Amino acid sequence: MERKLATIQLVESLTPIEGADRIETAHVLGWEVVVKKDEFKVGDKVVYIEVDSILPEIPVFEFMRERKFRVKTIKLRKQISQGLILSLFDLGLVSSHSVGKDVTTLLNITKYDPQQLEEDKLLAQKEALHRGRIQKFLYKYKWYRNLFLKTKKKDKFPSFISKTDEERIQNMPKILTTIKENNILVDITEKIDGQSATYFMVKHLVKKWYQFKPTIEYKFGVCSRNLHLPTPTSGSYWAMAEKYNIEQSLKRLYICLPKETKLIVLQGENVGPGIQNNKYKLKEGEFFAFNLKIDSKKQNYESMYDNLKSVNPNIECVPLLYHNYILPETVHEVVELSKGHSLLNPQVKREGTVTRNNENNISFKTINPEFLLKFEEA
Repeated sequence: MERKLATIQLVESLTPIEGADRIETAHVLGWEVVVKKDEFKVGDKVVYIEVDSILPEIPVFEFMRERKFRVKTIKLRKQISQGLILSLFDLGLVSSHSVGKDVTTLLNITKYDPQQLEEDKLLAQKEALHRGRIQKFLYKYKWYRNLFLKTKKKDKFPSFISKTDEERIQNMPKILTTIKENNILVDITEKIDGQSATYFMVKHLVKKWYQFKPTIEYKFGVCSRNLHLPTPTSGSYWAMAEKYNIEQSLKRLYICLPKETKLIVLQGENVGPGIQNNKYKLKEGEFFAFNLKIDSKKQNYESMYDNLKSVNPNIECVPLLYHNYILPETVHEVVELSKGHSLLNPQVKREGTVTRNNENNISFKTINPEFLLKFEEA
């Protein structure tokens, strides 16, 4: 599902900023956004544009030119501001639009996605092997890749696997009420800033014409966040598969599972040299698992850890920060909980947290605003 970068929302409250006479904080969903004082009223229907958004270069967004039209986390008078709030009138939208309506495409807003750029390069390198010298040169340029680079069917992310893209808590603040009312305990893990990788294995029976009985075959697959990478490459995805012997590990895991098990999916984060500027200052590439799915069931953290360690003690899981935890009641408190330093390197601020309770289908991420400000991320 494509991310809703721009939606119609309501201004739920306005709060003053200490020492500021001309600006105040507007609250939309679970987001806090600095706006001009008296520009909006509580209950106003507005367009909220999320961080990570790339805005079109049109007059209404001209004030964002110095920021290269990219919406990022900023701090004004010690107040964190995440996103933009604009009136429907300024954007040429009618007031009849319903709250929650996605206007991302209508406003020609796109997502800032550095991992997608890396994936484009992978495809470009692959396609360039079969092209002439001039085309190889042109493939360096994004506009040329956008025109001529098409994902082949076998390169598309498998439809039977869910992609790894958690929703931010600010977009689903009501989940905190559900958690409190039902006394749900959660596990909170560190969110690691790297490359999202998916490894899977499908078991199926194959009967050839010369055989009396079908034989079991295993198909191993490697994926980036958006692509299936069917053949080994020089990138980190296959490198981690080889380093941690993931194919054989998943095959060994089948032995421990019921015979009817058909699919195992292992998802995690690749980090290290050459990946996201190696923020954790690691000496070599490493893989940290955050999802283990057996057929249609996603394992909880404890089960994931035990299963993986039973077949390969070298595979690490993302650090567990809190187990069976009683979550705070407000988005602000949850965001505060995301702050701190990484367990991968205590000298580096952690990217944030991921909160889960798989039995109740609860899962969301919380990004540490201090991390975003430090590394000039969204």
